[in-house]
Amino acid sequence: MPLIELKTWPTMSKEEKKEFIYSVTELTTKLLKIVPDKIQIVIHELPKENWGKAGAVATDAEFVVKSRMINWHSQESYPTQASNVDGMAIIAIDIWNTFDQVTKNQWVSQLTQIASQFTHAPMDNVLIVIREMIPGNWGQSGVTGADPEFLSKSRFKTRKEEEIDE
Repeated sequence: MPLIELKTWPTMSKEEKKEFIYSVTELTTKLLKIVPDKIQIVIHELPKENWGKAGAVATDAEFVVKSRMINWHSQESYPTQASNVDGMAIIAIDIWNTFDQVTKNQWVSQLTQIASQFTHAPMDNVLIVIREMIPGNWGQSGVTGADPEFLSKSRFKTRKEEEIDE
């Protein structure tokens, strides 16, 4: 834990993906004090025509204005300096419910900056959703997070190593 899934449209090079995964892992390790081997990151790239915001599709010529609409009836949008939207990002995080709000606020703020940097999305087009669960609802290697020895038991062992432990 955690499982961090980034959904974006294709804007990232292979090197940027590597750097994104490293940066998010480093931040999560430092801020949440989670060991690196329990942080999993998945990047899903979707075509621009599969993205929408405020009723507009990302391939629309006026997407930069339409995606910032704040009133459906008047079609009013908030002002922006951008002439186009180069990327969008949704980060969905499944994690144990063991972190305080101050820590989550810091994490979301810093994750938003990282996602914006690597996906080329304006910060108002980075959405982060944290889905918390009790540790017992998370399992890896046949053991749940409710087990006091989760960290050691959830790590891979060969049959030979298991026999030695017994």
